[in-house]
Parts: sequence; C-alpha cells; structure tokens
Amino acid sequence: MKQILAHIIILISFAYTLQGQTAMDTINLPEVKLEQSRLRTHSIATQMEIFTPVELGNFPSQNLADFLSLNSALYFRQYGALATPSFRGTSSSHTLVLWNGIPLNSVANGLMDFSILPVNIGHELAVVHGGDGSVFGSGAIGGSVHFNAISNFKPKKQIQFTSEIGSFGLRSNTFSLKRTEGKLSIQASLFSLSDNNSFEFVNTTQIGHPSVMNEYGKIESKHQQLDLGYRYDNYNQFAINYWAEDNNREVPQNMTVLFSDAKQYDVSKRLLFSSKHRFDHSSLQLKQAYLKEDFRYTELLWGIDSHYLTESHITDADFKYFTGNYLFNLGSAYTNKSVTNTNYLGTKQDEKQLALFSAIQYKSEFFVVNTILRKEWQSAFEVPYIPTLGFSAQLSKHLQFRLKYNRNFRSPSFNDRFWVDAWSNGNPDLKPENAWNKEFGFDVNTSYFTCSATAYTLTISDMILWQEMDNGNWMPDNIKQVWSRGVETKLKLTIKDFSIVGNYGFTKSTNELSSDSLDNTAGKQLRYVPLHKGNVMFIIAKDDFQFSINQSYTGEVITTHGIQENETLPAFVLTDIGLRWKSTHSSFSLQGKVKNLMDKSYQTYQNYPNPGRELQLTITYSIN
Repeated sequence: MKQILAHIIILISFAYTLQGQTAMDTINLPEVKLEQSRLRTHSIATQMEIFTPVELGNFPSQNLADFLSLNSALYFRQYGALATPSFRGTSSSHTLVLWNGIPLNSVANGLMDFSILPVNIGHELAVVHGGDGSVFGSGAIGGSVHFNAISNFKPKKQIQFTSEIGSFGLRSNTFSLKRTEGKLSIQASLFSLSDNNSFEFVNTTQIGHPSVMNEYGKIESKHQQLDLGYRYDNYNQFAINYWAEDNNREVPQNMTVLFSDAKQYDVSKRLLFSSKHRFDHSSLQLKQAYLKEDFRYTELLWGIDSHYLTESHITDADFKYFTGNYLFNLGSAYTNKSVTNTNYLGTKQDEKQLALFSAIQYKSEFFVVNTILRKEWQSAFEVPYIPTLGFSAQLSKHLQFRLKYNRNFRSPSFNDRFWVDAWSNGNPDLKPENAWNKEFGFDVNTSYFTCSATAYTLTISDMILWQEMDNGNWMPDNIKQVWSRGVETKLKLTIKDFSIVGNYGFTKSTNELSSDSLDNTAGKQLRYVPLHKGNVMFIIAKDDFQFSINQSYTGEVITTHGIQENETLPAFVLTDIGLRWKSTHSSFSLQGKVKNLMDKSYQTYQNYPNPGRELQLTITYSIN
C-alpha cells in the first residue's frame, strides 16, 4: 500500500507542476477529444460495439459469456468452470479484458474466465473486434473487452434493487446506489448470485443415452463495486474505483466422469486511483492500479490442491496535445507483477515491464488518419516494435470507409514458462507470439438503419503450443502458425415500435504448419472454431411493454482432427424470448424470460452439457 501511495503522490505532483506552467484562461480545443479514454481516442477504423449500463441492466444475473453469445458473433467454449471466447478464430489467451484501461487477464495463465464476470455492474461495456496491441499491449490479438466506469457529474439520486429467480436453483440480488451532487459523484453496487445448476441432460457417452441430473456444479458469487469521482474544478478531476469479487464453485466434470469433488475458489481485488488534468491545448491522465488474484483448485480424490497468488502494481500516464488538425498522444505504463504458485519451479516469480507508445492523429473534414507505435521492455524476453495504421473516410453523408493495418503480440504467461508437475513443465525460453492484422470495412448510418461490414485477415506466428515430448511429459514451444480470415457484419433496423438487430460472423481459421511428422492438421480448420456464427433479435416496444425474440445459430465445430474424418459437435439454434413491463408512473418493473425455448440439447465443448429450457423472473424497484 505504501508503494501505491508513493506513486500517487509523485504522479499528482507532476500533474500540478505541468498545470503551473500552463495558462488556463481559455480552452481553445475540443474538450471531449482531450478527455476521451485511450480506447475511444484510438478507435479510428476499429469495429467496436458499445453496450450502455441501461441496456446491460436488463440482464441482472447474466454473465459476460452468455450475454455476448446472444448479442454478438463471438463463440464461447463452456467447459467445467470456464467460459472462454474465440475472437476471429484465435485462442482463449488472445482476448484481453480491461477495466478502465487496466488489463484484468490472469497473470498466471493469461486467460479471463467470462463466466464469472456479470454484466449488470453499472459500467459501460465495449467489445473491440481485432487486435489493439499498440494501445493496450500483450494479449489483444483477436479482440478485447472493456468495462468502463462512466464519469457523470450531472445531479442525480437513485437507489435500485433487483431480484431474480430462475430454473435450476438460480437466485440473484443486486443493490445499486447512484448519487451526484456538486463536485462529488458516487456509484456503488452489491451483487450476489447462487445457482445450483441442477439441470437434466442427455448423457450421450452412456449406452442408451439416458437422461441424468447434473447434481454437481453449484456456484456462489459475490461482487462489490465502488466508483468515486471528485471534480475539483473544470480542469482537474480525480477518481477512485474498486472492484472485489469472491467466487466459490463446484467444478462439473464431463459426461464420462461419474463422480467428482473438484472445487475452485477465485478471489480478486482491484483498486484504481486516477486523475485527469486539462490545460490550454493539452491534457494529462494518470493512473495507479493494484490488482490481487487469489486462486485455489482442489480435487481431493486425486490428491490435487493447487494454489496461486498474484499481485500487480501498474502506473500509467497518458499525455495529449492538440493543435490545428493534429492530435499528438504519448503514453507509458510500468508494471510490476509477481506470482506465487505451488506448481512453479522456485514457487515465486517476479517480472517488470515498461511500455511506451506514441501516436499522431490527423483529422480533416472528410477523413482521419491514426498512427501508433509501441515499444515494450520485458525483464524476461524481447518484444518487437508494435505499429498501427488506421484510416477512416466519410464517403458520403451516410457511408464511411475504414482501413486498418497493425501488429499485435502475446507474451508467454507465467504458466507457459515456469509450470512444473509430474506430467508437464514450462519452457523459460519461449518468445512472444507475433501477429499481423489487416482489415477494411464500411459503415452505413441513417436515422433508422445502421449497418457495418468488416473483412479481415490475421496471421499468427510463433504461436505457443503444448505438445508431448519423447519422455512422455508435455512442454510448450513456439511452433504453431495460424491464418485466420473472415467477414463480420452487424445491422440494426428501427421502424416506429419495431426493431431488428443482427450479427453474423464467417471465420476460416487454419493451422498453416505441422508441429511434427504425425500432425495432419495443416490447412484444416482449428478446433472449436465454427465457420458460421450469428444471431438476430426482434424487439417490439409498445406503451409500457417490450417483447423480444432472440435466435442464435452456431455452426459445426471440430473437436478432434482425424486421418480420414474429423470428430465434430453439430450445429445448433437457440431461441430466447422475453417480456418486460415498466410503467412511467411506477417505481417497479417486471421481466420474464424463457431461455432455450425449444429445450435444445447442445454442447460447445465435447462431453460438457448445457441446460435445457430455463425460466427467469426479475423484479426491479427504483427510488429516484
């Protein structure tokens, strides 16, 4: 904690030194541009979807994996206690999750479990398709997901309580408080969820395919969030953000396992201090973050008790200077992270990294050009220069063209380098994975119709693959090369009280290099990457009622590559319906949902079942 406070004092002192050197009588620049987050500043030529806190509030108990499965073209693999995404045909570790610009992926394994992230936490959600390694660093090869607290100093008072019950033992409660008065803004929320997951499924691995009850998979989850904002004056603003979560889960095994006592415990604490300072033609944003992750996995029947503890200290600075049609942006981030893991050689590992990036943005009446260059220094390995070029042109009043070319990378995780057990060991000589992305697209925007289409090609070299060695142990190496290409589309049509929202993704992602003489996967579609994924939602809103139907399609996926024939999971269609009532004259709102209306039996990962038809009822009470 002393280290955090020392960093904060230094950063704030630096900010006021700059402020003292700058006359602040007039502000002759686009204030919004200078105060934008790094994400929005560098979203030029980027395909990005934004979901507001109001939209997310309609899904009180839904986790991020379920929400994005139904509202985007992303594919999620759900197995055991995990739900991991595939952006543009990439692997789970190629998606970066950020909270107010701070990366949240596990320091140990580089992953983020989307099943433990609730969407109803009062934050804006941004989904970025394609890599942004020049801006956010390691991991953002396929795409990134951003949770952002919204600073708003408009007077407001609101207390809201939401309670939900559902099939299979689902219970959730959310309490939120929003209060803005004068210079102070407070947003707080408490979220708790309990789900027995006691659903019936068809066991396709047993003779006769009997219907059995899933009796192991209970989840207990608690989240606490606090966002404090203080606006000292029109030029200086300070914020404190806190997010704590505690997850206790029974880990269900696949259909072939008759009994399991596997359990997983995840406890995370995240604390962020930030400040924004605005000058004549420039702005400065400073951040100091502390992240702690406490993870434990037990399977006592097999004598397994694995535990790791990670800590990260992140110092981030972002300076912008605006003149004429140009915006100059300089940024830096220093990260000090450590992992104590019972499965590491040496138990504790530390790592330091420094990142610097610079950007020049030119904007005319008809087009915008954005160039970025990033360089990182890691204490363990060499990271190449990471450039980005983005171009966007307004072809007409309603039509925009965009083009983007950039490089991305992923640093080897601590597990990749230092893991040691009886069956596997890490490789400390691994190099970062290297990726190049090219994409172009068109956007159409009218008062009642919006549509975007993007075509991309993405190549990944030095991709890390765990493979069996001659001694029978497993070890990772930089041996895989992947080529992913495809098309992504999104449209929305609104005519009076009727709306249609649709997403579609075509993804061809192939292995381009055999890892050994027995590897026959070269040129074939990667495992668990569907060629086709899409969804469409129909919404009718009339007076105090809103009715919606959501249909999602997931194409066939390969589970195992065969010499003559591949093993696959079949394509499936899911249908959800919902009815919501909210009166303008009442503090109450009611919502009913039926998920998987047709009671479809499906899998997203081999031999891991999913629930059938599910009913949910939600009541919300607000005091304004």
